[in-house]
Amino acid sequence: MMITGEHKFKRQKNGNVHEYWYYRCSKKNKRVKCTESCISAASLEDQLSSLIKAVSLPADWAVELNRMAKEEHVTSAQSAGASVKERQEQISTITIKLERLLNGYLEQIVDEQDYRNQKAKLLSEKKSLEGEITSLSRNANDWLEPLQKWIKDASSLAEIASDCDLFRKKVAAKEIFGSNLRLGGKALTVTADDAPENGSVSVPSAWAALRAAHEEIGRRPLSCVLVPRTGFEPARP
Repeated sequence: MMITGEHKFKRQKNGNVHEYWYYRCSKKNKRVKCTESCISAASLEDQLSSLIKAVSLPADWAVELNRMAKEEHVTSAQSAGASVKERQEQISTITIKLERLLNGYLEQIVDEQDYRNQKAKLLSEKKSLEGEITSLSRNANDWLEPLQKWIKDASSLAEIASDCDLFRKKVAAKEIFGSNLRLGGKALTVTADDAPENGSVSVPSAWAALRAAHEEIGRRPLSCVLVPRTGFEPARP
């Protein structure tokens, strides 16, 4: 069922007018009878604030994550650079082989069919290596900026949670929880938000991982809490 916002006014005998916002089921599905009662905007806002605060990133966590990310970026870039260099050397070797093969063909040492077969094989190997170089370079560099943006966004959630702007909270909740936010019994709840990978393995979102990290504080060291559960670990070359 969809959720509808309802704007109501109450006029008192002394002339005062009170304005209220309520949220309830839209009741658009006539085949399903909705028995849920409405919830006030104030109650909704308080619950949104609590849910958003539960996935906010504390300032000290943000500093530590940024430091760890930059260190990891340097390490992964160095590792990728070594792998790229190795493949570039392999490409140079293939280029030499292609030149020798062409000379052998021109000097009629290698017949035409053998020349075509060997050339196709070498060019295929070269193309594959070039693709690996592109992938290595991309994987080594492309993850840092999205991670830093996520850290910035997650760090702003505490401010949003304590703000009086309900619209900002709605936007943040949509970004964080997507379609996993449910309203029932005048209570907002978050359903399981693990996304299936290849139809079998569940991978937690960064927000779900951050919420779990909050729950582990006091039980594990901060360095152990942040690293495995952020959901933004870079791909290894």
